[in-house]
Amino acid sequence: MKHTLAVSIIYLILISAPAFPSGFGLYGTGGYGKADILKLVDHGGDYRVNYSSEGFFYGGGLLIESGNESEGYHNRFNLGLEGLTGFDRRFSYRRLMRAKIENVFAFRIAETDQVRFWIGPLLGVHLLTGLTNATRSDQWSGERIRYNLAALASTTAAFRDYGLYSIYFDRVWKRVLGVFIPIGIATGTNIRLGESASFTLEAGLRCGFYYLRKGGFNYEGYANAGFIFGMI
Repeated sequence: MKHTLAVSIIYLILISAPAFPSGFGLYGTGGYGKADILKLVDHGGDYRVNYSSEGFFYGGGLLIESGNESEGYHNRFNLGLEGLTGFDRRFSYRRLMRAKIENVFAFRIAETDQVRFWIGPLLGVHLLTGLTNATRSDQWSGERIRYNLAALASTTAAFRDYGLYSIYFDRVWKRVLGVFIPIGIATGTNIRLGESASFTLEAGLRCGFYYLRKGGFNYEGYANAGFIFGMI
């Protein structure tokens, strides 16, 4: 279900981006977020927060902006790569990162010869990956564990003890994959620096479905700064 939803949103974002953008540039980003991991209760009739995790994120990427000077609506499409720190207190992660596709449907609200202000809804897909501190029993199926336990039962006591330690207690780093599907609102400004360059600022709030080992709901605030070449 979550894979179908992610593919559908990626398709929607891609068809909303113009085939021939009139401005492109680079941006840096940073922000703070919190994920509430949910647990099913009441025989499937309700959810409650099992635990929460929070942390900072930082990164950057490519920004593409469509439209022209006479239009009151622009697309702001970005591809980014971000690192996350301290984003899950229940599980330990190394090299926790996400690659994202986002589009802001930006509507002009005020403008002068040098500055444009805009606001609009945001839609995106973030693909998560990281290394988590786990045991072999976390990775193996129940059938594989039963097979190894049966094999250990026929060995000497010393080897049996080591085998049980290796299965249930020895720590290994396992790569996990996940997804964050945000919707939100963004606002910002483009400040003209010359005939074909501008400085851009963006800030917003986004929230949505979050899954990394367990499912939940993530919400975060962010700010971007960068440069666009080819248009204001």
